[in-house]
Amino acid sequence: MSDIAGLPVDDKEAEPTIEQVVKGLQTVIAERNGFQGDMENYDDMANADLLQVIERKRGLPVALGLLYIHAAERCGITITGIDFPGHFLLRVQANGKRRMIDPFHGGITLGPAELRELLKSFSGLDAELEPRHYRPTSNVDILLRLQNNIKVRALRAGELALATRVIEHSLLIAPDHEGLWHQLGALYARLDQDHMALGAFEQFVMRCDDPLHRARIEAVIEELRERLEREVANQDDPTGISAPSESSDQSHSDPQQKSNAPIPLFPDLNS
Repeated sequence: MSDIAGLPVDDKEAEPTIEQVVKGLQTVIAERNGFQGDMENYDDMANADLLQVIERKRGLPVALGLLYIHAAERCGITITGIDFPGHFLLRVQANGKRRMIDPFHGGITLGPAELRELLKSFSGLDAELEPRHYRPTSNVDILLRLQNNIKVRALRAGELALATRVIEHSLLIAPDHEGLWHQLGALYARLDQDHMALGAFEQFVMRCDDPLHRARIEAVIEELRERLEREVANQDDPTGISAPSESSDQSHSDPQQKSNAPIPLFPDLNS
């Protein structure tokens, strides 16, 4: 009997040890096929595109982690994605033992000392390991984390249309994710697609449990509706000559008249 890397197993009736399982993943994915993290061009958008990662054999931790998960599950190996702060990790289990491995660095094993150092490098020197740092992540959350990496890079590059498409695709995976609807509405608003922004924000409000946040976005929705109504009125009366209305009288006398200035959005898109 042998493991996935062709390594011998001492007892033909026994399962591979945790060490043999980890070594098998390292050998097949990192050594034989050359999949590694792209440390030279970490922020390259190709590192978050799974098809390009497979072709280039370079990528981000979460993209490479998907390859480890797929290979392990095909071989009956218990493996779980770990939502570690700032750096996606994997937990492998065999014969009642567990190991944390880093897909970005060839599947190397990380013990408590290495994990603590990794956490401090991302969260600050005062950070200490807690149970929540070992929180497993679902397949849907892994895909969303990968999409989020693409979205963040698109926003940094000022490619708002691309970021919008990424969120639209993410909503196909998680249609009830309130944060995605909020981000989509904000991007539509920045792209001057008020009608689309209105629909996205309405979807957000339907799903939001935070009354303060919901109230803020309801105010944005109201402003969007007023803006769209003004646009329709202007189309109906292109000359701009219309009977004065109560609202128009107020607008002329009110120095704080609303304009088409950008709508304030909450929270920051990069969060």
